[in-house]
Amino acid sequence: MHPQMLYSGTAAAVAARRMRTILGAVLGRDGWMKRSHEVKLLNTSSGDTVKIGDISYKLKTPRNPELVPVKHISDFVPQAVAQHLRWIMQKDLLGQDVFLIGPPGPLRRSLAMQYLELTKREVEYVALSRDTTETDLKQRREIRAGTAFYVDQCAVRAATQGRVLLLEGLEKAERNVLPVLNNLLENREMQLEDGRFLMAAERYDKLLEEHTKEELDSWKIVRVSEDFRVIALGLPVPKYKGNPLDPPLRSRFQARDIYYLPFKDQLELLYAAGPNIAAERVSQLLSLATTLCSQESANLGLPDFPVDNLLNGVNVLNVFPMMSSQQLVQRLYPYHSMLGKDGCSAVETVKNNINTLFCICCVQIHQMNNQVPAGTKEPRPPNSCHDFISTPSHSQLIADMMQSHMVKDMCLIGTKVLHTHTYTNAVYGELLLQCNLVLYVSGLWQIDDC
Repeated sequence: MHPQMLYSGTAAAVAARRMRTILGAVLGRDGWMKRSHEVKLLNTSSGDTVKIGDISYKLKTPRNPELVPVKHISDFVPQAVAQHLRWIMQKDLLGQDVFLIGPPGPLRRSLAMQYLELTKREVEYVALSRDTTETDLKQRREIRAGTAFYVDQCAVRAATQGRVLLLEGLEKAERNVLPVLNNLLENREMQLEDGRFLMAAERYDKLLEEHTKEELDSWKIVRVSEDFRVIALGLPVPKYKGNPLDPPLRSRFQARDIYYLPFKDQLELLYAAGPNIAAERVSQLLSLATTLCSQESANLGLPDFPVDNLLNGVNVLNVFPMMSSQQLVQRLYPYHSMLGKDGCSAVETVKNNINTLFCICCVQIHQMNNQVPAGTKEPRPPNSCHDFISTPSHSQLIADMMQSHMVKDMCLIGTKVLHTHTYTNAVYGELLLQCNLVLYVSGLWQIDDC
């Protein structure tokens, strides 16, 4: 195709100019070029400064260092993560609250925690659920020594102490709970149950010019810190189950779509986590995960693959390279237990289209010596408890559980039969005895509809 010159005034030139204007607004001043952003910590005479690309944030010394997140920032920060952090920093400097929306997984929370650790900000965290009430966010009434009084909760503490309020699971909260935060988000004002009134810093400072602080205290007016911010985390509804946000509440936030990391960034993380694994094998595992998270797979009714857990799976695979890819996929994505015949066929088709690595037969793991988290006492050797009769299938299951316990939490699932609960408890008990861990049981029950 030969290049053509677009003369000004022609329809093609007008269309090209419009496209440049639209894309310039969408892509930013960099236009078509995608700039790389580097996270830097600068030590200057005026204080420490964090710089992400061309955005700088001057650090403040936290009054409660124990409330600042730690150990969330890794040595390698992917460019996609740096861009998200830069965007959050922009909104923070503008005094705006943000809403990170995306598919299920720890990425959104990890981004928020990385930013708070990077900027040394104190956090007030609350996980919302359908049982969350207004008192869990504002004030709760307690009785001590026969006297009833109000205790500030996360939203009030964050507003008065200049912390960041981290709300996770907005789609789980009832529709009448979050609107109590509307006025706090928009005007930085809130009427409390004990008679106090939270007021924005600007209006409070103006009143302070005409009145003394003792007068404002007598009027029960409390200043909201100018450093107070809200970071909300949620899932897109619909597609996922939950309550959609009310338009007035949604308009209080600056939203950003936090999707899975790009294939290239994710691949670099997996390569670094699995140096003992063939690069082709890691690439095919990531290809399978990406395919199962695509829109085509969603149209077939397939649940999303837990892409964020793939890093933990590669850590296990790096220690046990003889494990088949099929075993790892079954552990991360047990489709035989949660999908019907058609769904299992669709997943098998996807696996066969990627490569034949997933057709490798399972390898039995009998005896291997590896370090796993354990208690402080001397661990008990296997098969030393006379109350538990071990079989080859039990030994294989406990070995698989030991591998998962080495890197992350786990969940045992099975068919709905009478003795499943007793069986899983016995297997868990044997694992805990071998690792010398303490068991705390919490039973969750669901009453079936008659």
